[in-house]
Amino acid sequence: MSQPSLQERLREMYPTLTRAEKSVANYMLTYFDRLGFETAASIAENVGVSQMTVGRFLRTMGYNGLPELKSDLLSQMEAPPLMVSDRLNRIRAEGTDDIWHNFDKDVAALQSAYSLRGTPAWKSAIRAISTAQKLHVAGFQTIAGIASGFATRLSYLRADVRIEDGRDGIFGDILGDQASTHCVVLFEMRRYTQASLHLAAAAEEAKIPLIIVCDTHCLWARDHTDMVFPLNTESHLFWDSHVPYSCLSTLLLNDLTAHLGDSVSTRLDRLRVLQDRFGAFSD
Repeated sequence: MSQPSLQERLREMYPTLTRAEKSVANYMLTYFDRLGFETAASIAENVGVSQMTVGRFLRTMGYNGLPELKSDLLSQMEAPPLMVSDRLNRIRAEGTDDIWHNFDKDVAALQSAYSLRGTPAWKSAIRAISTAQKLHVAGFQTIAGIASGFATRLSYLRADVRIEDGRDGIFGDILGDQASTHCVVLFEMRRYTQASLHLAAAAEEAKIPLIIVCDTHCLWARDHTDMVFPLNTESHLFWDSHVPYSCLSTLLLNDLTAHLGDSVSTRLDRLRVLQDRFGAFSD
């Protein structure tokens, strides 16, 4: 029997770790493809813990240090170069506004979304969204618009998609009946809402497939599900970036369309007839 991979071990150990250890484990899982280029100092700085904490965590994982961990990862490490087109370079050169300092941040945010496509968690999420009898999409406060947009577009691809705002205070539509046939997609970014924390815990307890799309600072998501998509939301602007949420949503919808196959065409044809009947659009 083959030995579990580092990622599998990190996920297996995650619920038992301390908060500081979870910070290190979450960083390693989120930036797994970069580990070959990290140092204990860089991990400690990015996570906000001491190098001693990183060292202790590595020993817990069975490594004497980061070089020993890297030796296990050499065959897996790939860091594709960032490619920026000549057109974007030209546009960037035309202005001197400080807003361009954020450009690289947005590019990194987009890369973080694309890097999640095709992972085991991604494939599990596609299956869960496709096969659930009822699909619930939730997001609160500043992320509510992203969740609503995803739910609206997803409703074109499959039936029984519901946006959950938590207005009833108990998430009765999700937890009230036949919960095992449901699936929840939860969007969240800091500051994290109590509604998200309660919903995630309740979904796990009810054994409802749970998909969490969050930022890289979210340490509690992996306590409740393996289908976690952490996004780089760092920004020089006033708000953290929503760019990767929109990107990941669109990528999910694209792959769901391919996975659902002919049923999407059938549903779109029916919806188009209804749109024409009720004059939904002006064109």
